[in-house]
Amino acid sequence: MHQNYDSVGSKRGEAKMKVKPETRRKLSDESKMYRVWSAIPDTDVLLEAILEESLEAVNATRGTISLVDYRTGELVTKFVAGIGSPELSKELRFKITEERGKSISSYVAFTGRPYICPDVTNDPYYYPMFSDTRSELAIPLIGRDERVLGVLNVESEKVNAFGENELRVLSSLGSVAAFALSLATHQNRERALIELGKELVAAPNIDALLEKVIEVAANLLDADDCSLFLFDKSINRLILRASRGLLRPLVGKATYRLGEGLTGWVALNNKPVRLNGVVSDPRWKGLHLELKPDEISAFIAVPVRSRNEVLGVLRVLRKKASPTAPNYLFSLEDEELLFTIANLLGAALEREELQRRLFIMQHIATVGELAARTAHMIGNKVFAMKGALKEVGAQLSNLSLKEGTQRLLGSMERALYEIEMLLQDLKDFVKATQLNLQPVQIVELVIDLVQDYAHEFRHIEFEILADETEIWVRGDPEKLKSALSELLENAIYFLKEGDKISVQVAQSTWIGLKHVRLIIKDTGPGIPEKMKERIFQPFFTTRSKGMGLGLAIVKGIIEAHGGTIEERGKEGEGAMFIITLPAIEPTQGGES
Repeated sequence: MHQNYDSVGSKRGEAKMKVKPETRRKLSDESKMYRVWSAIPDTDVLLEAILEESLEAVNATRGTISLVDYRTGELVTKFVAGIGSPELSKELRFKITEERGKSISSYVAFTGRPYICPDVTNDPYYYPMFSDTRSELAIPLIGRDERVLGVLNVESEKVNAFGENELRVLSSLGSVAAFALSLATHQNRERALIELGKELVAAPNIDALLEKVIEVAANLLDADDCSLFLFDKSINRLILRASRGLLRPLVGKATYRLGEGLTGWVALNNKPVRLNGVVSDPRWKGLHLELKPDEISAFIAVPVRSRNEVLGVLRVLRKKASPTAPNYLFSLEDEELLFTIANLLGAALEREELQRRLFIMQHIATVGELAARTAHMIGNKVFAMKGALKEVGAQLSNLSLKEGTQRLLGSMERALYEIEMLLQDLKDFVKATQLNLQPVQIVELVIDLVQDYAHEFRHIEFEILADETEIWVRGDPEKLKSALSELLENAIYFLKEGDKISVQVAQSTWIGLKHVRLIIKDTGPGIPEKMKERIFQPFFTTRSKGMGLGLAIVKGIIEAHGGTIEERGKEGEGAMFIITLPAIEPTQGGES
């Protein structure tokens, strides 16, 4: 009969075992054995040494160390030793199963328990490979996360060659082997994380950075696919930014609402999810899938965080190996590794955003300084020219001038006025980020401003949509009013009678932080796709008047308030500008 064990060295139903003196001496050196063998840097050399020692320690004829390939659901023979071992291929593969006749090692890998076979001739799991084998002992190599990494198996030409003493010795040697395998995996992951940190710093652009992250995450976790969703404040959704497999064509298109599906739940609750399969989880919606639902063996999703907020969600999946093989599940250690990768990404994204804002501020400061000096110099000249022109007009007022001469004087006056307006644009551009912060009731500000425009431009329909009657932000009311006015005037310029402008004000909460979303939408011609990347750049304009600083000023004002602005309209359907601003509590607004 075979003996099946629940734990190392303890047969079920038995409390004690007797240990031979020579075995006790071997076990007393166990800690020394760990220290000596752990110093061997090459894992393969160490495992070969452990196998040789195992044969000697339990007087076995031959032995193998086989490692689990969870990808295929197989046990692969990697190391062999002893009599007849050259005849044994190092790449023998056995299906991991509890089926009879498929090998004792396969059964041990499936159950995760040691197995003593006193006589192979009557054993239901034995798979014949050598005619002289009479008894067999196999122990699982268990990793730190309780996952079976492989099997250490020894055989003997004698019946009843292995008992509890040999099991204890082999289990000790197996512990060293399992430790070596776990350590090698840990060191490989550690090196990869260090390299990832270096590459994130050196990434040429954000897209390259995101692609690198999902590549490393998938490789380190041996995942079949990896996807990254980042939160887009302008649409208040998570949007797919990078993926490796079936979802790759949907980058920039696939989205989740906060709380929607497992991915949306992770973002909303700022907590990870680790599952064995996904279909049975009530949060799962099956919206955007890298694999078919019944193919998913394991799933992890973790939040990508900056210091103050959740930026997105990073998720990985594994595919089932086979219907009979053990599911390839993610461990707590895997979850912690994905968290580490997500934290590296969060820090990189936060640094990227800070660098972008710093560049903009430096750019505005440089242009602003030049603009201020230029405006001052030109302004002095314009002031002098206006004075001279006024004097000329006074001296010629008593003369009978030709009509052409009068038109010329009028044209000169208008030209000087337009120059003054351009200089004012330059001054506004310089002062865009100079704020006088105070609590601002943004709904009230929007209503008053839109009503003024509705009264003046009666040929256009105006609509105000507000979720609440009172929403507060900390800002400069005059600058905010100036930014919104610019957007409204831009829309009015391109609209005809009967067209519509809609202004929506809404408040949302994102990981404990409240934001205000302003959407200014019109029914005009919209902005061509090829122009959208340029509309916020200084001196870009499609209008006949102005310097093209209007939207650049708007962007500067909004970003100085810690917000964002994007254009999300479609050509032919109208423009749509979406502004997000940090909100404050009504009490903060009322008390200040």
